[in-house]
Amino acid sequence: MAAFAPAFLADIEEIHREHESLLNDLMQFERALDSIDCYSEVLVNLVAVGEVAFLTRRLVYQLLRHFTREEETVLAPLAEISPELGDLVEKLRREHGELNGRLATFAVGVEELESADDLYDAIWQMKEQGKGLTCAIIQHVAREERELAEWM
Repeated sequence: MAAFAPAFLADIEEIHREHESLLNDLMQFERALDSIDCYSEVLVNLVAVGEVAFLTRRLVYQLLRHFTREEETVLAPLAEISPELGDLVEKLRREHGELNGRLATFAVGVEELESADDLYDAIWQMKEQGKGLTCAIIQHVAREERELAEWM
């Protein structure tokens, strides 16, 4: 285990707290997705759709802010320690870009939901995409937590 500066360790702790907050928000997001019911008559719980839209906008902001902070305060210093860590950091940065892209695409879809030709299908797809995105973000956070624990 390398000796790290106290400020760097504090940054890692802050990132850990952000991960915990993000996971809590993702659980709330998933519950909101689960609460959307759409029947063949295309009756939709608009309050639940509104909550998903609100939570999606919040996640877009939160994830971008978190990834930027994490890359600047934790990943950049780690990349300088060894080539192996540099490779890991590059992989995590790529994942950040992919997750941000998926979330942005999802957010556009949520905002355009009302104009969908087939609302039933659009809601079903939104729920599936949202659950897949949630799973991907949770897996990413878990990987980061494991990797950081290994190097600390």
